[in-house]
Amino acid sequence: MGKPGMKPHLARIRVYPIKSLDPLELERVGLASGVRLAGDRDYALFDARGRFLNAKRLGPKILAIRAAFSDRARAVELALGSDSGRFELPGERAALEAWFGRVLGQAVSLQQDSLAGFPDDEDASGPTVIGSASINAVAEWFGLAADEVRRRFRANLEIAGLGPFEEDTLFGPPGKPKAFRIGEVSFLGVNPCRRCAVPTLDSRGNSSVAALSVKEFGALRERHARAGTSLALYAGYYRLAVNTRIEPLQAGKQLVVGDELTVAE
Repeated sequence: MGKPGMKPHLARIRVYPIKSLDPLELERVGLASGVRLAGDRDYALFDARGRFLNAKRLGPKILAIRAAFSDRARAVELALGSDSGRFELPGERAALEAWFGRVLGQAVSLQQDSLAGFPDDEDASGPTVIGSASINAVAEWFGLAADEVRRRFRANLEIAGLGPFEEDTLFGPPGKPKAFRIGEVSFLGVNPCRRCAVPTLDSRGNSSVAALSVKEFGALRERHARAGTSLALYAGYYRLAVNTRIEPLQAGKQLVVGDELTVAE
Protein backbone atom coordinates (compact mmCIF):
# COMPACT_ATOMS: atom_id res chain seq x y z
CA MET A 1 0.00 0.00 0.00
CA GLY A 2 1.13 3.55 -0.72
CA LYS A 3 3.65 5.29 -2.93
CA PRO A 4 7.20 3.94 -3.19
CA GLY A 5 9.44 5.45 -0.51
CA MET A 6 6.61 7.04 1.45
CA LYS A 7 4.63 5.29 4.15
CA PRO A 8 0.95 6.26 4.27
CA HIS A 9 0.50 8.64 7.20
CA LEU A 10 -1.91 11.15 8.66
CA ALA A 11 -1.27 14.52 7.01
CA ARG A 12 -4.23 16.62 8.19
CA ILE A 13 -6.83 16.57 10.95
CA ARG A 14 -9.93 18.70 10.56
CA VAL A 15 -12.89 18.90 12.91
CA TYR A 16 -16.07 20.88 12.34
CA PRO A 17 -17.14 22.31 15.73
CA ILE A 18 -20.40 23.70 14.29
CA LYS A 19 -21.87 21.38 11.68
CA SER A 20 -21.89 22.88 8.15
CA LEU A 21 -19.46 25.70 8.99
CA ASP A 22 -15.70 26.04 8.44
CA PRO A 23 -13.28 23.51 9.94
CA LEU A 24 -10.71 23.80 12.69
CA GLU A 25 -7.38 22.26 11.67
CA LEU A 26 -5.46 20.46 14.43
CA GLU A 27 -2.11 18.75 14.97
CA ARG A 28 -3.61 16.20 17.37
CA VAL A 29 -7.07 15.19 18.54
CA GLY A 30 -8.52 12.84 21.13
CA LEU A 31 -11.57 10.62 20.89
CA ALA A 32 -14.85 11.74 22.47
CA SER A 33 -16.61 8.86 24.26
CA GLY A 34 -14.16 6.65 22.39
CA VAL A 35 -16.22 6.70 19.18
CA ARG A 36 -15.60 10.02 17.41
CA LEU A 37 -13.17 12.92 17.17
CA ALA A 38 -13.42 15.29 20.13
CA GLY A 39 -15.02 18.56 19.09
CA ASP A 40 -16.28 17.33 15.73
CA ARG A 41 -19.83 18.52 15.03
CA ASP A 42 -20.52 19.12 18.71
CA TYR A 43 -22.93 21.88 17.69
CA ALA A 44 -25.55 22.18 14.96
CA LEU A 45 -27.98 24.84 13.81
CA PHE A 46 -31.71 24.17 13.66
CA ASP A 47 -34.76 26.07 12.43
CA ALA A 48 -37.98 26.64 14.36
CA ARG A 49 -39.31 23.25 13.21
CA GLY A 50 -36.26 21.38 14.49
CA ARG A 51 -34.69 20.79 11.08
CA PHE A 52 -30.95 21.09 10.41
CA LEU A 53 -29.90 24.42 8.95
CA ASN A 54 -27.09 23.19 6.74
CA ALA A 55 -25.59 23.67 3.31
CA LYS A 56 -27.73 20.86 1.94
CA ARG A 57 -30.84 22.98 2.65
CA LEU A 58 -29.49 26.53 2.45
CA GLY A 59 -26.69 26.26 -0.14
CA PRO A 60 -24.76 29.49 -0.81
CA LYS A 61 -26.67 31.34 1.92
CA ILE A 62 -24.82 29.45 4.66
CA LEU A 63 -21.69 28.60 2.66
CA ALA A 64 -20.90 32.33 2.45
CA ILE A 65 -20.57 32.53 6.26
CA ARG A 66 -16.97 32.37 7.51
CA ALA A 67 -16.20 30.85 10.91
CA ALA A 68 -12.85 30.95 12.72
CA PHE A 69 -12.52 28.98 15.95
CA SER A 70 -10.13 29.73 18.79
CA ASP A 71 -9.36 28.65 22.36
CA ARG A 72 -9.94 24.97 21.49
CA ALA A 73 -13.27 25.85 19.84
CA ARG A 74 -14.53 27.61 22.97
CA ALA A 75 -15.00 30.74 20.87
CA VAL A 76 -15.97 31.44 17.28
CA GLU A 77 -15.67 34.52 15.09
CA LEU A 78 -18.40 34.69 12.46
CA ALA A 79 -18.54 36.93 9.43
CA LEU A 80 -20.82 37.48 6.47
CA GLY A 81 -19.61 40.45 4.49
CA SER A 82 -19.31 43.38 6.93
CA ASP A 83 -21.57 41.73 9.52
CA SER A 84 -19.38 39.97 12.08
CA GLY A 85 -19.22 38.95 15.72
CA ARG A 86 -17.26 36.91 18.24
CA PHE A 87 -19.06 34.49 20.55
CA GLU A 88 -18.07 32.26 23.46
CA LEU A 89 -19.32 28.67 23.25
CA PRO A 90 -21.67 27.76 24.77
CA GLY A 91 -21.93 30.79 27.07
CA GLU A 92 -23.10 33.30 24.44
CA ARG A 93 -25.49 30.92 22.73
CA ALA A 94 -28.39 33.44 22.68
CA ALA A 95 -26.28 36.15 21.06
CA LEU A 96 -24.94 33.68 18.50
CA GLU A 97 -28.47 32.49 17.67
CA ALA A 98 -29.53 36.12 17.20
CA TRP A 99 -26.61 36.73 14.81
CA PHE A 100 -27.49 33.69 12.72
CA GLY A 101 -31.16 34.61 12.82
CA ARG A 102 -30.34 38.05 11.42
CA VAL A 103 -28.07 36.90 8.57
CA LEU A 104 -30.23 33.88 7.63
CA GLY A 105 -33.54 35.69 7.99
CA GLN A 106 -35.24 33.14 10.24
CA ALA A 107 -35.33 31.85 13.80
CA VAL A 108 -32.23 29.79 14.60
CA SER A 109 -31.33 27.61 17.56
CA LEU A 110 -27.87 26.25 18.35
CA GLN A 111 -27.93 22.82 19.93
CA GLN A 112 -25.05 20.91 21.51
CA ASP A 113 -24.40 17.18 21.87
CA SER A 114 -20.95 16.66 23.38
CA LEU A 115 -21.55 12.91 23.72
CA ALA A 116 -22.63 11.75 20.25
CA GLY A 117 -22.31 14.96 18.24
CA PHE A 118 -24.30 15.41 15.04
CA PRO A 119 -22.69 12.97 12.55
CA ASP A 120 -23.76 12.79 8.92
CA ASP A 121 -23.96 8.99 9.12
CA GLU A 122 -25.17 7.69 12.49
CA ASP A 123 -24.33 4.09 11.56
CA ALA A 124 -20.74 5.04 10.71
CA SER A 125 -20.23 8.00 13.02
CA GLY A 126 -16.43 7.92 13.09
CA PRO A 127 -14.25 10.36 11.15
CA THR A 128 -14.20 10.33 7.37
CA VAL A 129 -10.88 9.40 5.76
CA ILE A 130 -9.54 10.56 2.39
CA GLY A 131 -6.22 10.42 0.54
CA SER A 132 -4.30 13.55 -0.47
CA ALA A 133 -3.80 12.06 -3.94
CA SER A 134 -7.57 11.65 -4.36
CA ILE A 135 -8.10 15.31 -3.48
CA ASN A 136 -5.51 16.29 -6.07
CA ALA A 137 -7.10 14.03 -8.69
CA VAL A 138 -10.56 15.55 -8.21
CA ALA A 139 -9.03 19.02 -8.28
CA GLU A 140 -7.44 18.22 -11.64
CA TRP A 141 -10.67 16.78 -13.05
CA PHE A 142 -12.61 19.99 -12.44
CA GLY A 143 -9.91 22.67 -12.55
CA LEU A 144 -10.22 23.40 -8.82
CA ALA A 145 -7.61 24.18 -6.19
CA ALA A 146 -6.89 21.27 -3.85
CA ASP A 147 -8.01 23.36 -0.86
CA GLU A 148 -11.33 23.99 -2.57
CA VAL A 149 -11.83 20.24 -2.93
CA ARG A 150 -10.96 19.83 0.77
CA ARG A 151 -13.54 22.44 1.73
CA ARG A 152 -16.23 20.89 -0.46
CA PHE A 153 -15.84 17.27 0.65
CA ARG A 154 -15.17 18.07 4.34
CA ALA A 155 -13.21 14.95 5.33
CA ASN A 156 -11.79 14.71 8.85
CA LEU A 157 -8.59 12.77 8.28
CA GLU A 158 -6.33 13.16 5.23
CA ILE A 159 -3.74 10.50 4.43
CA ALA A 160 -0.59 11.28 2.48
CA GLY A 161 1.44 8.55 0.77
CA LEU A 162 -1.48 6.75 -0.89
CA GLY A 163 -2.12 6.59 -4.63
CA PRO A 164 -5.26 8.20 -6.08
CA PHE A 165 -8.36 6.58 -4.51
CA GLU A 166 -6.25 4.00 -2.68
CA GLU A 167 -8.28 4.73 0.45
CA ASP A 168 -10.98 2.65 -1.26
CA THR A 169 -9.01 -0.37 -0.02
CA LEU A 170 -9.99 0.59 3.54
CA PHE A 171 -13.58 -0.68 3.26
CA GLY A 172 -14.98 -4.04 2.21
CA PRO A 173 -18.23 -5.20 0.61
CA PRO A 174 -21.53 -3.93 2.08
CA GLY A 175 -21.97 -5.24 5.60
CA LYS A 176 -18.33 -6.32 5.92
CA PRO A 177 -16.28 -3.49 7.44
CA LYS A 178 -12.51 -3.62 7.13
CA ALA A 179 -10.09 -3.06 10.02
CA PHE A 180 -7.21 -0.58 9.86
CA ARG A 181 -5.22 1.61 12.22
CA ILE A 182 -3.92 5.15 12.24
CA GLY A 183 -1.31 5.42 14.94
CA GLU A 184 -2.76 3.89 18.10
CA VAL A 185 -6.41 4.16 17.00
CA SER A 186 -8.27 1.22 15.45
CA PHE A 187 -10.97 1.87 12.84
CA LEU A 188 -13.53 -0.07 10.86
CA GLY A 189 -13.89 1.18 7.29
CA VAL A 190 -17.65 0.84 6.68
CA ASN A 191 -18.39 2.19 3.21
CA PRO A 192 -17.48 4.82 0.59
CA CYS A 193 -19.14 8.10 1.57
CA ARG A 194 -22.13 8.88 -0.61
CA ARG A 195 -22.22 12.60 -1.32
CA CYS A 196 -25.08 15.08 -1.31
CA ALA A 197 -25.35 18.19 -3.47
CA VAL A 198 -23.04 20.28 -1.27
CA PRO A 199 -19.73 19.33 -2.98
CA THR A 200 -21.14 20.53 -6.29
CA LEU A 201 -21.29 24.09 -4.91
CA ASP A 202 -18.56 26.67 -4.40
CA SER A 203 -17.38 26.33 -0.79
CA ARG A 204 -17.38 30.10 -0.30
CA GLY A 205 -20.98 30.48 -1.40
CA ASN A 206 -20.19 32.14 -4.73
CA SER A 207 -23.28 31.25 -6.75
CA SER A 208 -21.66 32.48 -9.98
CA VAL A 209 -19.16 29.59 -9.91
CA ALA A 210 -20.23 26.73 -12.16
CA ALA A 211 -21.42 23.69 -10.21
CA LEU A 212 -19.42 20.49 -10.21
CA SER A 213 -21.32 17.91 -12.27
CA VAL A 214 -22.52 14.86 -10.34
CA LYS A 215 -22.85 12.91 -13.59
CA GLU A 216 -19.33 13.77 -14.74
CA PHE A 217 -17.91 13.07 -11.29
CA GLY A 218 -19.55 9.64 -11.23
CA ALA A 219 -18.27 8.78 -14.70
CA LEU A 220 -14.71 9.81 -13.82
CA ARG A 221 -14.85 8.02 -10.48
CA GLU A 222 -15.92 4.81 -12.22
CA ARG A 223 -13.23 5.19 -14.88
CA HIS A 224 -10.50 5.69 -12.27
CA ALA A 225 -11.70 3.05 -9.80
CA ARG A 226 -8.88 0.95 -8.37
CA ALA A 227 -8.85 -2.78 -9.03
CA GLY A 228 -9.37 -4.99 -6.02
CA THR A 229 -11.71 -2.65 -4.14
CA SER A 230 -15.40 -3.06 -3.32
CA LEU A 231 -16.46 0.31 -4.73
CA ALA A 232 -18.51 -1.23 -7.57
CA LEU A 233 -20.63 -3.13 -5.03
CA TYR A 234 -22.15 0.13 -3.77
CA ALA A 235 -24.91 2.00 -5.56
CA GLY A 236 -23.58 4.85 -7.67
CA TYR A 237 -20.13 6.37 -8.06
CA TYR A 238 -20.83 9.80 -6.60
CA ARG A 239 -18.81 8.78 -3.56
CA LEU A 240 -15.57 10.04 -2.05
CA ALA A 241 -13.83 9.35 1.29
CA VAL A 242 -14.39 6.45 3.67
CA ASN A 243 -17.02 6.38 6.41
CA THR A 244 -15.69 4.74 9.55
CA ARG A 245 -16.74 3.37 12.89
CA ILE A 246 -14.67 3.45 16.07
CA GLU A 247 -15.36 1.05 18.94
CA PRO A 248 -15.89 2.60 22.42
CA LEU A 249 -12.78 0.87 23.81
CA GLN A 250 -10.68 3.46 21.93
CA ALA A 251 -11.52 6.09 24.59
CA GLY A 252 -8.47 8.00 25.78
CA LYS A 253 -6.44 7.46 22.62
CA GLN A 254 -5.22 10.26 20.33
CA LEU A 255 -4.51 10.83 16.68
CA VAL A 256 -1.45 12.93 15.79
CA VAL A 257 -0.36 14.31 12.42
CA GLY A 258 2.37 11.96 11.17
CA ASP A 259 0.75 8.79 12.58
CA GLU A 260 1.24 5.84 10.23
CA LEU A 261 -1.66 4.09 8.51
CA THR A 262 -1.62 0.29 8.69
CA VAL A 263 -4.19 -2.20 7.40
CA ALA A 264 -5.04 -5.43 9.21
CA GLU A 265 -4.12 -8.58 7.33
